[in-house]
Amino acid sequence: MAASILVVGSVAFDSVKTPFGEAEEILGGSATYFSVAASYFAPVRVVAVVGTDFGDKHVEIFRKHKIDIEGLTRTAGKTFRWKGEYGYDLNEARTLDTQLNVFETFKPVIPEQYRSSEYVFLGNIDPELQLSVLEQIKRPRVAKPECLRTNRISYGPQTKCSPWVPRR
Repeated sequence: MAASILVVGSVAFDSVKTPFGEAEEILGGSATYFSVAASYFAPVRVVAVVGTDFGDKHVEIFRKHKIDIEGLTRTAGKTFRWKGEYGYDLNEARTLDTQLNVFETFKPVIPEQYRSSEYVFLGNIDPELQLSVLEQIKRPRVAKPECLRTNRISYGPQTKCSPWVPRR
């Protein structure tokens, strides 16, 4: 069996408009997208935060893909929401609205059984949080931090990237 992948990032409700259609309040977020895709190749463990509005139908998507959600924390409040639109270049999103909600105070605590994960994907979270996650992992072989585009989850157009250095 393949080694498991630890994924730490956002689980969100996205509202998206493209030239080809639109969808409201669909399951999204970096941890969701990466976990579902990676689940076809290896076991996946998720650490993320959601609000009390995150229902069983959303949890079922993770279960359907056999994603370990022991690290998915439900907190009082609303789940992170992002609203955006894409033109014909689907690589470029335009953010229309961001509501951080419970994600604003997300401080990832890695469950003990996840701390031996060899592969770590650090989703769209602040670089300081990415580093705090790496400090909780015993000896990752590979860790891939996603570069945080603060215009996606904050209010400025800056890009903030982790000064990540591989550990030996």
